[in-house]
Amino acid sequence: MKTQLTAFLLVSALTTGIAAAQSDTSYRLVENWAQFPPGMSAWGSATGVDVDAQGNVYVFQRNEAMPIVAFNRDGKFLRAWGQGMFKTTHFLRVDPSGNVWITDRGDMQAFKFDSQGKLLLTLGKKGVTGDNESRDAFNGMADVAVASNGDIFIADGEGPNSRVAKFAPDGTFLKWWGGPGTDPGQFDQPHSIAVDSQDRIYVADRSNNRIQIFDASGTFLKQWTNFGTPWGLFVKDDRIYVVDGTENNCLLIANLEDGKIIEKIVGLRNPTAVAVDSQGAIYVGEVNGTNVSKFVKK
Repeated sequence: MKTQLTAFLLVSALTTGIAAAQSDTSYRLVENWAQFPPGMSAWGSATGVDVDAQGNVYVFQRNEAMPIVAFNRDGKFLRAWGQGMFKTTHFLRVDPSGNVWITDRGDMQAFKFDSQGKLLLTLGKKGVTGDNESRDAFNGMADVAVASNGDIFIADGEGPNSRVAKFAPDGTFLKWWGGPGTDPGQFDQPHSIAVDSQDRIYVADRSNNRIQIFDASGTFLKQWTNFGTPWGLFVKDDRIYVVDGTENNCLLIANLEDGKIIEKIVGLRNPTAVAVDSQGAIYVGEVNGTNVSKFVKK
């Protein structure tokens, strides 16, 4: 009876949250958008999601048998890979060339795959930690972003480190910036990172409750403090999409130029990652909600 009551309360909470998410926004929830493959009956804790130029959706989830799963725009399952490869799944990004990047917070590594799952590059040494000065080890591997020229930016901040590390396309270490603190250019848990079309770098400085913006060399440009506690970022065209996975549990959509919030979707459950496809569909990875929610315009 207790188990049934718990399940009922959970379903009720989810239903209430979904209803709230659709009530005061121009977006609607698309239910059951993904067709799961045999052996996968539900989402694992979804920590990463992104889309490629063809609208294919890649999800990084805490499912040891199928940690990386790919679907086409219509939700048809395409492929899965990475079984037994990762200790603690975290973010997933698709770079401008269509390669799939993931971060493993447990083993402090970042991996680059082609779209079919072939491993192309590894950053970091499995299970080896380094400090902010380290050129080849991390201690807070959180998120990864890739600029138009192929330069790689690692948010190394969910742990003792508090930096952004920059690498050349071949993985050669170039520089780092940051360090602990609250001043402009310093970080307290840089948790997510994104790049815009001008190669400006956006960092979700989570425990400082702000988004900091830099040029590609790490020079501080400005900061925004109106996004609650930013967990995950995504930049597309003239918009920035920010998920706040604390008590606010929401997605905020803002103008990229000035950070002014223009839309809010609430009722989510610990949203960690967000991505938007070329048609404007939004995908949100909810780590404790064990879900990938899809929203489209009404």
